[in-house]
Amino acid sequence: MSDDRGFFARLFRRRRPTTAVPAPAPEPVVLRDEDDTWLEQLVVAAGDGQRLDELAAPDTLARIDSLWQRGHERLATEWLEKLIAHPGAAEPAVATLRARLVERLDERRELERGLVHLEALTASAPHVVRAHYLLAEHHRKHGDDVVALRHYEAVLARDLDYPNVRTRVERLRAARGLDAPAAGETIAGADVVGVAGGARYRLVRELGRGAAGVVYLARDAELERDVAIKLLHPHLAAAQQQEALARFFHEARVMASLRHPNVVAVLDLEEKARRIVLELAAGGTLRELLRERGPRPLRRTLERHGQILTALSAAHRRGIIHRDVKPGNLLFRRDPDTPGVEVMLGDFGVAHLPDATGATGATAARSRRPAEAVGTLAYMSPEQRRGEPPRPGDDLWAAAVVLYEMLTGRHPWTRDVLLGGARTPDDFRLPAATLAAAPPALAAAVQAHLDRLGAIDPDARPATEPALAEAFALRASAIAAGVAA
Repeated sequence: MSDDRGFFARLFRRRRPTTAVPAPAPEPVVLRDEDDTWLEQLVVAAGDGQRLDELAAPDTLARIDSLWQRGHERLATEWLEKLIAHPGAAEPAVATLRARLVERLDERRELERGLVHLEALTASAPHVVRAHYLLAEHHRKHGDDVVALRHYEAVLARDLDYPNVRTRVERLRAARGLDAPAAGETIAGADVVGVAGGARYRLVRELGRGAAGVVYLARDAELERDVAIKLLHPHLAAAQQQEALARFFHEARVMASLRHPNVVAVLDLEEKARRIVLELAAGGTLRELLRERGPRPLRRTLERHGQILTALSAAHRRGIIHRDVKPGNLLFRRDPDTPGVEVMLGDFGVAHLPDATGATGATAARSRRPAEAVGTLAYMSPEQRRGEPPRPGDDLWAAAVVLYEMLTGRHPWTRDVLLGGARTPDDFRLPAATLAAAPPALAAAVQAHLDRLGAIDPDARPATEPALAEAFALRASAIAAGVAA
């Protein structure tokens, strides 16, 4: 019997299914990305007050770009957001990081996440134009034409030639049935259509716009002549902006007091109507001339350059720093290729004026606290972009950029380099072919003059009077060498 029990026991044991006990699953091996690890170490160190200067350094941005390029786009934007929020990040670093973030979010079609950063960047001089443009694009795509138009106008107020903006503004106006800017909505005020200044001035068409207002071709019925009328932005006419309004008209009076052949003449002004009447520059701007006719001959360029420095010299002697010297603000009374027609400096809307104490020029500028960076980015000196107190050297730097454009027909920098802000001693190096037809000694002297005006160190730039004397000497050398006008 016992044998039978043993037999059946063995039988059933053999037939009982055996279940293997699973071995413990191995822990997944997570390999951290090298750049991700590096960025984490940076944040930890910055939390201890170390490596703060690296938060927006080129190497840091390169690490984030590397993540982006290898497909970790979301991770790259998250790192940018972490660095922006880091309490140890200085404001310039935060602005740099914000600018990189909104560009990446725009590429991912996630700009909604970056709106708060774009609004912040509108207060950062190196990024204000791009920020307004991206905000305008966002609101236009979401059907908010009024807000989009306001941001596009902010772009044009700082850069009249920003790609595609004028076209977009015109389309938005047309879509809303606006033949001209409407009061409180775009640049000009309520008196822009038809008549300004009672029955005396009849507006004909818009000529251009700048930081302070819009300029119209108008007919002076009383003296039967064409003039230019500048009407102020609506925000400058608001009650809380009376100080800014008073400053603008003070600048206009100073501009009128210059009474210089190379400065646009102020014919009339009326504060109540927010209107300034200027002589008409029927020959257009230097910007238009370069676009339509290309680079200018060396001798003619040196002549125009001397005229620009003459106007700046007159302003600097009065303690006035223009701060927005550019081809769009250099005008001609008649066709610029007509003999005897001189270039005129206009639009002193953002000019720096002497202190009320009477201090002038660089002394007054350096005695004041750091100012807001104003002007046009493409023509700002490095220190002007940083918001340092204005000095005459800012205008000389801009004159160097204009001189380079007259000789080559193009700007010294691409847009990417311009937005990046990097500057080198070779920025103003002219292409070899530009001065190939000039005598070698003259070509070398022109290049040396350009390099001095465009020195990165503002203290290395000449004062205005020596720069003007040098420009006159260069033109005399060109005439003596028989260089064609």
